[in-house]
Amino acid sequence: MSAKKRPELRIYLDSDLDKLVKTIATIREESISAVVAEALELWLQQPKQQEIIEKHRLDELD
Repeated sequence: MSAKKRPELRIYLDSDLDKLVKTIATIREESISAVVAEALELWLQQPKQQEIIEKHRLDELD
């Protein structure tokens, strides 16, 4: 069975934020991808983003 290819997202962080995120991910024994995905999921739950999602029907994207 082949692994499902996931889209890549490249981000740039200030060095202090980079160090902090990597350190926390290591302590939590999680990948950077998992930490960033969790942060983005929380960000998308905020009312401001939910308003945009609903207004533009982004929850219907394929």
